Amino acid sequence: MKKPLAVALTVSLLAAPQLLSGQGAAIGARAGTLGLGAEAAIGLTDSFVLRGGYGWFPLEFEDTYDEVDYTVSLPSSIGTVGIDLYPGGGSFRLMGGIMFRQGDISMQTEDLASLGKIGDTQYDEVGTLMGRLETKSTAPFAGIGFGRHTRAGFGLSMEFGVAFVGDPEVILEAEGPITQALGFQKDLQREADNIEDDFGGYLKFWPIVSIGLKIPLG
Repeated sequence: MKKPLAVALTVSLLAAPQLLSGQGAAIGARAGTLGLGAEAAIGLTDSFVLRGGYGWFPLEFEDTYDEVDYTVSLPSSIGTVGIDLYPGGGSFRLMGGIMFRQGDISMQTEDLASLGKIGDTQYDEVGTLMGRLETKSTAPFAGIGFGRHTRAGFGLSMEFGVAFVGDPEVILEAEGPITQALGFQKDLQREADNIEDDFGGYLKFWPIVSIGLKIPLG
């Protein structure tokens, strides 16, 4: 989903006055694995709430795989739109919907660093290694949450779930003198295959852990 469309979905949740005066509505802020951003909710009935949000990832972090140090960048943004179901009339809810992601998880070594072991071979040449983890940018999600967004007053909410982004594909590229080494391209592909083998079973899911502060509108 393109960024303007994701923002428009969130804004549209606030653009229905007949719903705002009916079952209640709220805006709020959230932080977690869906990014740092905002969300909005409209009560369709006492038990069903339409909710959408959009978040950004302003941080990077360092990680090491197979003795190679990487700077890891998360996707640029994630949007969600879905339904919350309150089966008991309280604050506990079931949630489901669609997650839209812009960008992939990417990683890069220092420029012209000594990379060491790539695949099954130890290299002395220097180079820069870049990679990305490609999964589906649109994926269904499901989970549970605590906190009713459309209840009167300010409040906190929490949610736990997972988006099913599918089998990942790891793509690695390199620049610098190391690319001229005999057999390097085969070792580079082997390194990508090793990452998929080691983490592919986990990377097909995007965890959802989020905490939010809601502000009632009506």
